[in-house]
Amino acid sequence: MIGTDIVKVDKIKKIINHWGDKFINRIFTLEEKKYCENKSDKFQCYAGRFAVKESFYKAKNHPYGWKAIEIINQKKPILKILNEKLKKDLKDFRIHFSLSHTDEVAIAVVLLEKQKIR
Repeated sequence: MIGTDIVKVDKIKKIINHWGDKFINRIFTLEEKKYCENKSDKFQCYAGRFAVKESFYKAKNHPYGWKAIEIINQKKPILKILNEKLKKDLKDFRIHFSLSHTDEVAIAVVLLEKQKIR
């Protein structure tokens, strides 16, 4: 299963400037918020995470809520499943994703790969 999404950074910026924390707290986890707020272009960061979340839900084709997954950064971005039901639903899958952005857009692709049962 695969999902992709592209988001205009300016659109996320306008939404955040209009709705502020109401939007941020509805879509992003506390860790995502902390990470993005410390970036030089927080809107680019939020747009990228939003694109990953949208891509994930397109691949999974089932709404679990925006905070069911979290994109955290270690040496590279990692997609973490927070929702227990979703973890069970995906126990036989490997999750691959890619995220990129420019000043204008953020794009993400998520691939849910079914594991072979041995």
